[in-house]
Amino acid sequence: MALSGDYRALGWNPAHLTLSPMNSSWKSAICGLEGSIAVNSTVLEREDLWDDILNRGMSNEAWTGLTPGEWVNRLANERIRVDCNLMTTGTAKHWKSWAGAYASRNVFFAESYFSPSVTSLLIEGGASSLFEYTILGADTVLNQGGWSIEDLGNIVGGLNANGETLLSSIFQDSKLGLSWHRSHELGLSKQWSTTRGWSIHTGIGGRFLLGNGYFNLTQENGQLDAFGAFSNGFNIAKLDSLNFNDPAFTQVRNWGPVGQGWGADLGVAIAFSDKAWASASITDLGWMEWRGERYSFDDALTNTWDNATANPNQWIDILQLAMNPSTWFANGVSETRRVNNGVGFHIGGGLRVWSGLTFAGDASFDNRKLIGNSGTRFGLSCVFKPVEWLRFESGIRQVGDETIRVPAGFILKTGKRGFEMGLQATDIIGIWRNSQSELGVRFCFLRWVW
Repeated sequence: MALSGDYRALGWNPAHLTLSPMNSSWKSAICGLEGSIAVNSTVLEREDLWDDILNRGMSNEAWTGLTPGEWVNRLANERIRVDCNLMTTGTAKHWKSWAGAYASRNVFFAESYFSPSVTSLLIEGGASSLFEYTILGADTVLNQGGWSIEDLGNIVGGLNANGETLLSSIFQDSKLGLSWHRSHELGLSKQWSTTRGWSIHTGIGGRFLLGNGYFNLTQENGQLDAFGAFSNGFNIAKLDSLNFNDPAFTQVRNWGPVGQGWGADLGVAIAFSDKAWASASITDLGWMEWRGERYSFDDALTNTWDNATANPNQWIDILQLAMNPSTWFANGVSETRRVNNGVGFHIGGGLRVWSGLTFAGDASFDNRKLIGNSGTRFGLSCVFKPVEWLRFESGIRQVGDETIRVPAGFILKTGKRGFEMGLQATDIIGIWRNSQSELGVRFCFLRWVW
């Protein structure tokens, strides 16, 4: 982050459009494909999981041949997060003391924290110990772990008598959420007059947001709140059903984005020649408006028995199942909800020791309770350039109270002007440790700088 420049500064600090710490002499830049994808989880920090995946120890087999109940014990109280950021268009122009940039990207993230009761429900379904007793007519029936999905579907009474109370008890401290949107971003930066090698850079950025999917289920002070909005996407069937005689053209919402919003960034940076710099910014001011449904708790869990069929060792499938509102609710009430963006504060800086070695650092702070936010983050980077056409990058990252991660990668260049491409693993700590908390990659293809 602290090393970002040209259009890559958007979303972090628009003042870096003119600062561009790693390439202050650039004039134009354009990309066709850049992005990242990562899965991180406290599950991935467990050595016994990696022992089974990599067949280490041979006799361990802690994750092999488990019963559903044992899978519940393995996956309960674990955090799982999936992030995907794909930039399909990015371009920037630098002229004299001004610079501007545009970027278009798709952003998807999902996160979950499963309490033991939620994990039990997703994996065991009707055999879950949650339903130790249920009422069948005048009789109380004991569940000894043998009920099937079909058995529960045939039971009438007791199970859904009070959906909100039941679901509140089941969810406890669990958290589910996802968001998928496209962002169109613009930025403008100015470098003010240089005095004795010192220069000041200021920048402003704005983004237009179009949302395709959102789901959030949280509990606070014993009160559950569930809201979701999902687009059917742009497809011929939906277009074919449009009534073009509708003067308000409201049916467009049936196939278009279900969320619209905006965001704004403000940044400032100070630099001394090309040797050192420091910067600060505020990002994601704004909100999104989602048109969706507030789900009814009166019919909570009605459809769970038709969905709780995932194989427990496929925990990504379990995450996907949990993010589907129909797993938990049968109906909802239409609602338009305004959701604030995850406003963040960022600081960064760097020092160029000599032309082939640069150190940089950054820190970010946002509200961890909002979907997609990571809370407090710190990072340190080291960039080593042994020759003009090759650059190695590594460092350390700390996200909240999670395990430290060590990203590492390289960038190939054809010269001061020409193609750039790069690849970075988001965490290589598993090379010398028996586990790592994140599996991910950052990539840069088809980038041209001149």
